[in-house]
Amino acid sequence: MEAQPFTILGTYHLLTLMFIVVLAIFFPLLLKEKSIDLREHMGFVLAIGILSLEFAKPFIWHYPFEYAWIKVIPIHMCNLSAFLIGTFLLTKKRLLYEVAFFWGMGGGVMALITPDVAYTFPDPQYIFFFFGHGLLIVVIGYASIALENRPTLSSVRNGISFSLIALPAIYLINKILGPSANYWYLGARPEGQNIMDFLPDPPMHIPLTIIIGICLFYLIYSPFWI
Repeated sequence: MEAQPFTILGTYHLLTLMFIVVLAIFFPLLLKEKSIDLREHMGFVLAIGILSLEFAKPFIWHYPFEYAWIKVIPIHMCNLSAFLIGTFLLTKKRLLYEVAFFWGMGGGVMALITPDVAYTFPDPQYIFFFFGHGLLIVVIGYASIALENRPTLSSVRNGISFSLIALPAIYLINKILGPSANYWYLGARPEGQNIMDFLPDPPMHIPLTIIIGICLFYLIYSPFWI
């Protein structure tokens, strides 16, 4: 079957999103009542898995998919969130979970809804993109449900603070690396249909993106607040 151009919220896209949501909720729920040793062992497996994938991603994007090295440095928000949640599962450092939760649920979910892909399933890049981002959501779900971690209001502030600290650093990295670098999509719109189509042209979209991000973090936290 030949892959067709990606359509946001098309049939394959919706089915992929549904599969990830179901897995991220019900897989942790299945293990929630198991022994703490089993849950910790599974957390270790997930940590090694997601960290290994993040280290392997640049090589996969570069060699099979022929992306330039300058475009595959793992410093997108989802990459950093994956490193943080994987390290949290190994170290139990609370701050890592807090930042990973909001970066993953904010940036990761946004990436899943408006993915940076040109073609839909069964295109290999589509499969790899959704596998990586889907695994991030599943691991965050596991840490939150099976291991019973939850964000607090201070977690929201930590997520916002670290985002505001990291954003100028990422912008500077983009400038140093040149036009081909577009980390956090600060310099150009991602491929395919996405929310940035409705925002001003880069880099004028950055202030509005910050406001949207802050609102999104509080929206993500609202179920815990209520």
